[in-house]
Amino acid sequence: MSRPPLKAVSFDAAGTLIHLTESVGEAYSRVAAKFGIRAEPGALDAAFRRTWKTTPLPFSRQQGSFDEPTLLDRKTDIGNDHEKNWWFQLVQSVFSTAEIQIPDGQFPAFFEALYDHFESPGCWELDPDAKAVLAAAANRDLGIALLSNFDSRLRRILADLDILDHFEIVILSSEVRASKPDPRIFDALLDLARHPAGSILHIGDDPECDWNGAARAGLQTYQLCRKTRPLSGVIGQILSSCNA
Repeated sequence: MSRPPLKAVSFDAAGTLIHLTESVGEAYSRVAAKFGIRAEPGALDAAFRRTWKTTPLPFSRQQGSFDEPTLLDRKTDIGNDHEKNWWFQLVQSVFSTAEIQIPDGQFPAFFEALYDHFESPGCWELDPDAKAVLAAAANRDLGIALLSNFDSRLRRILADLDILDHFEIVILSSEVRASKPDPRIFDALLDLARHPAGSILHIGDDPECDWNGAARAGLQTYQLCRKTRPLSGVIGQILSSCNA
């Protein structure tokens, strides 16, 4: 059975359209140094990977529904901003895992500086093929959406990189209170796009969140791998699907 003609494309953000200009560990180490804290980037990278794998994303099924008490609801020194609270606790866990001590009195200020850093110009860069792929979709009159587990900082990041205006639809997990691969975030896309699921192509790099999540929702998928199946390859799929 042939696929229906393509009507829209949705993109993941981090790891797909945009990439960090340095590793997480390098960024953490550099910001920590401003507070007089010595931290080895490699140790922080390893600790971040371990912590990330074992920490449920905010608004994920593992976290429970939004109305249930979760770690997001625990009181911290930065108040009750849910997505920021989640990052606060994750960063604490990273430094604890790496066995690097930051005095309690310094940690809130350090975290604020770190949180702001990841929204700042120069922290992120466009994938070399991002603008060409977005142009290919626009030239075919396809709807263009962003579907990301990133937090609310993403809009400013994309604006600074001059691609925010390419998207007719921007769906962030913190705003719909569901994280990929939760079907609710894909339902939000379908509600706004107003196209059958099979006529939407989702492009992303995460096997579970992007590939499996989108496939279970009935979307076409482009299984991006930066080294072996780069973003540029999606142009051919867009062209062939539009001509189906």
